[in-house]
Parts: sequence; C-alpha cells; structure tokens
Amino acid sequence: MNDILQILSLNGVYLTIALLGSIAACVLVTYGASWKDSELRTEKVKRRQMLAILLGTLAFSIDHIVAPLSLTIVVNRDYYLIHIVFTIIGCLAATAFAMRYTILQPSGSARFFFTGLLVSLIILVFDYVNVVLLFGHLAVWNPDLIALNTGLALCAGFAVLRLLALSNRNREHGLHSRWNMFGIVLCGVALFGIPILSVLSVLPLDVYDRAGEIGEKRAFLIPYIVMLAVVCGLVAIPDEFLRTREKLQARKHREREQHYISLYEHNPDGVLEFDKQGIVTGMNEQAEMIAKKMGKKLIGAKFSDLFSGEQRRIVAEHMKIVLGGRPGTTEIDFKGMDGGIQSYSLTSLPIVVDRRVIGAYSMAKNVTKRKRDQETIRHLAYHDELTGLANRRSFEHTLERYANYGESKPEPFTLLFVDLDRFKRVNDFFGHAFGDLVIKHAGKVIKESIPSSAFIARMGGDEFTVILPGVCRIAEIEKWAGNIVDRFNESFEIGKHTVKLSASVGIARYPEDGLSSELLTKYADAAMYVAKQNGSSQYRFYDAASDKSSQEEIRLEQELEQAVELNQLRLMYQPKFDIRNGEAIGYEALLRWDHPIHGEISPLRFIPLAEKTGMIVPIEQWVLRTACMQAKNWQKVGRPVVPIAVNISQVHLMKPDIYESIIETLEQTQLDAHLLELEITESAMMHNEEHVIEILDKLKAAGISVSMDDFGTGYSSLSYLHSLPISCLKIDRSFIRKITTDKDSKAIAEMIISMAKQLGLKIIAEGVETSEQVALLQELQCYNVQGFYYSRPLTAEQVDHAYVS
Repeated sequence: MNDILQILSLNGVYLTIALLGSIAACVLVTYGASWKDSELRTEKVKRRQMLAILLGTLAFSIDHIVAPLSLTIVVNRDYYLIHIVFTIIGCLAATAFAMRYTILQPSGSARFFFTGLLVSLIILVFDYVNVVLLFGHLAVWNPDLIALNTGLALCAGFAVLRLLALSNRNREHGLHSRWNMFGIVLCGVALFGIPILSVLSVLPLDVYDRAGEIGEKRAFLIPYIVMLAVVCGLVAIPDEFLRTREKLQARKHREREQHYISLYEHNPDGVLEFDKQGIVTGMNEQAEMIAKKMGKKLIGAKFSDLFSGEQRRIVAEHMKIVLGGRPGTTEIDFKGMDGGIQSYSLTSLPIVVDRRVIGAYSMAKNVTKRKRDQETIRHLAYHDELTGLANRRSFEHTLERYANYGESKPEPFTLLFVDLDRFKRVNDFFGHAFGDLVIKHAGKVIKESIPSSAFIARMGGDEFTVILPGVCRIAEIEKWAGNIVDRFNESFEIGKHTVKLSASVGIARYPEDGLSSELLTKYADAAMYVAKQNGSSQYRFYDAASDKSSQEEIRLEQELEQAVELNQLRLMYQPKFDIRNGEAIGYEALLRWDHPIHGEISPLRFIPLAEKTGMIVPIEQWVLRTACMQAKNWQKVGRPVVPIAVNISQVHLMKPDIYESIIETLEQTQLDAHLLELEITESAMMHNEEHVIEILDKLKAAGISVSMDDFGTGYSSLSYLHSLPISCLKIDRSFIRKITTDKDSKAIAEMIISMAKQLGLKIIAEGVETSEQVALLQELQCYNVQGFYYSRPLTAEQVDHAYVS
C-alpha cells in the first residue's frame, strides 16, 4: 500500500459494473424525466417519471456499492448490510432531488444552487459514511485530499445537474444534440469517480510526512486530475446545448419574421401601419391601390383627416380605441375617383412593445360587393319580387310599428285590405304570365289612388294592403277607399288585351276596431270578404256585430265536421199521404243536428254551411245509408212497403261518382231500388244540364225514382223539364201557404198541377197545414200531400209505435 499504482490496480469486473451502473442512472434520469410534451404532466407522465426515479436509484446504488469493492483493499464485513441500506437511501434522495429539478421549469439561480449543493452533500455524506463503515480500520485524516475531493464533488454535482437539466429542456422542445450522449457518459464517469476519490482521500500514503503535509511525489493526484478533466468537460458540453437552442430560436425568429412579411406583403387586403398619433407610416401594395382609388396620398397623413363628415368621426373614434390598446373593427365608406361609393371593413390591432402602445396595424377589406348583395337580399326579403312593393313580412313589421305605440298616445291610422275581383278568370283564361302583368298594373293603380304618405304592400296572389297613417275621419277614409274602387271600375290595356276588373276593399280603423296588428289585419280581411259577398266592387267598414256572427259560423263549420263521428246527427221521417183514403204513401228523411251546447240546430242554418264547406257530401251519404237501413228494417218487421225519400244537394249531384255511390249503398243495405226516391231541387237540376240528365237516366234505369223538389221557385223551361227523367213534382210550400188567400198562388198551383198531369208526372203538395188547403187541393185533383196538418216529422221509434193516418 506504499504506492498509488498498487492501490489503483482495480478489479476490472467490479469497476465495469460500477461505471455502467452510474451511466445507467444518468440515462434513466435524463430520458425518464423529460421528453417531448412531457411538460404536460399527465398521470401517465407522472407514473413514468416515478419509475425512472426508482430505476435510477437502483442503478446509482449499484455504482456506490460496487465501486469501493473494485479497490484492492480489505473491507470490514461487519457493517456491510448497514452500508447497503444507507447507500440506497442516499441514492434515492439524491436521485429524487435531481429528477425534481430537471422536471420543473427553471426558476432562477437560487434553486439551482440549493439543489446542486444538496445533491452533492448527500452523495459526499453517504460516501464518507460508507468509507468509515467499510475501511474504518485503515482510514486516516488527510485534510488536503478530503478538501480537494469535496470541491471536486461539489463541482461535479453542479455540472451534472446543469447538463441534465439543459438536456431535458432541449428534449422537451424536440431538440437533439450530438453531444448529448457523450455528456451523459461523462456524468456517469463523474458520479462513478466520487466514491472512488472518497476512499482514496482517507487512505494512508507514504508520501505524507509525519506532519501530514504533501511530500515530493504526487502520483496520488492522478485520480483527482482525471476527475477535474471530467468536470471541465461537464461544464463545457451544456454550452453546445444552449447553442442548439439558440439556433432553433434564431430559426423560429427568422420564420416568424417571414410570416409577418408574408402577412404584410402578400395579404389580399390592404394593410396600413400607423404610429401612436395615427399617422400612416407604411402600407402594402393592396393599400397603395386603395390610396389610388381615394385619389389621396396616405403616407405621412393622419388617417382620420383623409375623411370628412360622419366618416371622419367614425375613423377618429376607431383609431382612438385602437391606439388606446384595444383591437377594433368598423366599416368606412368613401367616394372613389370614378364617383362610386367604396365600402371597406377596417380591422385594427394595437402594436404593443414593452407594455406600451407604439402604433397600430389596420387591415382594410373591400366589402362593397358584399354590402350591395346584402342590400339586395334585404330588399328581396322585404319586397315583392313581381311588383317591387313591400311584401307580407315588411307589411307585418310596419303595421306592428304603427300599432305598438308604447307608453305614448296612440296615433290613429286606417288599414285597407284590397282584393281583386274576377282575377282568377283572367289568370285562367290568359295564363299566369299575363296574370303577373295584371298584378303589376294593379299595384301601380292602387299606389296612384292613395296619398304619398301611405304604405302599400302585396300580401300574395291578388291581395294588397294599404296603411293610411293619420287618416281616421270616415269621410277621408271613404275618399281613398272609393278612389281604389273607382279606378278598378275602369278597364285598362295590358299588351293587346283590354282587362276589366273590380276591387273589393275591407277597412279596419286603429284604435277603434283593435289595438293589435294581428286583429286589425283579421278585421280588415273580414270586411273585405263581406264586400265581396255583397256584390264586390265596393268597400266595407269592419262591423263587429256581423263579424261575431261570421265567427260563430266558422265555429259551427268546425263542429259540423265532427258531428257525424260524434253521433250528433239523426233522422226524422215525415209521412206523405193520399188525402182520398188517408193512407201513408211514403216517407221523407229529414236531417236534424243535436248540438251538445246549442241544442237542436235548424237545417236552414247548417245545411248551407255544409254545402259551402263540402261537408254536405259525406253527410248526405250518411243520410242515404241510414234511411235505407231504416226502410229495410221496417220491411223486415212487416210494415207496409212504401218508398223513402232522401234529399240530394247540387254539390253532391255534381260528383262524378254519385251514381256508383248510391248503388253501392243499396247493395250494402239490400234495399230494393224501387223503394228509394231522391228529391233534388229545381235549381240543382238546372246546373250542368248534360251531367244531370246523364245521372238521372242511370238512376231511372236502376229503378230509382227522382222528384223535383221546391218546384216553381226556379227558372226551368218546359222543354228542359220535358227532357228530365223524373217521376214527380213537389209544389213548393210558398205557393201552398197562400193557396187559399192569394189568387196568384192558387193560379200557379193549378197550372203546375195541370202541367204535371199533361207530362204524366205525379204531384205532391208540400207544407199543407189547414183543412181549407186540403179541400182546395182535392178540388184541384192534387191528392198527394205532405205537411203538419197530417203529421209532423217522426222518429223511427214513433213510426214503429204510432198509427199514422
């Protein structure tokens, strides 16, 4: 042990294991602590870093446990287990502190100094404790070498920590250096050398004299010189890492500059640069084109001074906001050199340097076409494409504005609802293209007929609305409404055709008739329909009383649609008699409606509603089926077989499939066709004569008899009457009622009876109510009668249980 060379004749196997353990620990700390995007610190990242700490501790412990064994020195085995435990604890602490520093973002020199000092001292403490435990029987006090080792250990600790931290920072940003692995190996060598030097610093050497001072031979300093060289390498390599990062930052800086230049020079919009006073200091090529359109020099000019009036105020306020540190957007308009208005959207951003606004950038985008397109879309959205007038949406908004007066006193106005009469005939005859020309002319006529302050809109089809603001006196309203009606009474030329139309006008007044726009429109529309129903070509004011009855009719129409399904309809049967013997010769089925609220509703009220809505067809089909079933039931129980009569309306008679429907009903109920009689009014038979005769011929061929009801009230000619395949005439009750008191009625009845006999038709008198009427009819040889004198309408049960005579 007298020669350093003898001491350094190390065990190669142990030496290799210790060195590899140290290098492995550095690799784990470096690559296990940080990688690209590891700064996100997710749970997965944390688990991987914890595993790196444990594996690094294991590798580092192997280095410090095996390194002392590589020396050819006898160790004390009594404390070896304590040595192992203490080494693992020390390595775990040093690895954890080092890993923590390399993971966290840098926060100044203080933390670096504190962490480096702490890690170095931990390594020195547990290394020297291990030396005492293993080589205590040989150790001597060599203060110079211990001080030298301590200094090298501290330098190595700081250098390793700095190198690993910079290496990790680079990797987090995806940077790699060719010196990276070499630096990690040097870190492993430095950490491997500390326990070796710790042992050597306390061994007795002959080169020390008795006073403890270093002698002339200095071969024992070789390990310390090697460690010093390693530390120097560790200090130099991080500079390469910094240069790599600086290169990246420089490249990114150049790329960012290129981006800004591209954004500035190649921007399709104009880009302007301002100083903090709002003076234009730079612009791109597109902005120069804008300057040419303005015909003004922009460079060196205050931007707001380039405009005048309202536009100058808008630009000045915009620049004030932006130069105050807030981004902003506005739209500006200016007249170009060609006289046209140019519109630009100006988006501006402040230029902030060291928290101070030193200027601004503005991007000017030409939105002239977009604004024109928006105006076109807005015009189309609120105007009728055909006439150019306001459309329904515009009307509703305008009317709402007039009606919604808020807290102020309501301003009166009048609403006119105009509908063209007979326009459908013009449209059907001349075609839709010609109809469009008529609508355009009609809009022009209405506009010329009203004051210039009025608002006119086309609601759709041939309907127009007019708002007359401030017009509330009846005389004034009648003047303007009359103007419209009178103008449409005049024929006008459209192309090569002369068109004759008329107009019906409904009038609603605000606030007399209603306060809401919805009600006013509804009331004006209702008044217009009243005008049409009363002959058209006129105006009508809204009348609440008549509108109330109209609303009741609408409700009644809706309820009538459900009456069949809800079993609210029923049939009554009025007998027909032969006055010579008093026997019943047939029954007429009469419809009744038992309303759950209004009670029994007269047929005179609901039958016209059913005909108007088309509900009369399914109702009459129900009547026909029910009456046929009842007649069949009477036949089955042995009652005298007599025909049953059912009324058929004009609407039902015009249906193409009426014959098939009647035959199908007879087949379903199994009633003999000779027991069914259809009663059709005289006016219904006169409509579409060819169709009526065709249907009646089919019915007659099938054995079904047809009676002409209410005869004498229509205008049928004798020739047409002769051609109809009917079997019976029913004299209308209006003649029978006055037959005994009015000679004209008696003469008409006598003529009808005589004519029926000449044509070979049966005759029945309706509405017979007195004995005098019966006597006179018998005198005129009209023996078949029907009326209250003999019997009121009966229910089927009453017919079953009563003796009719």
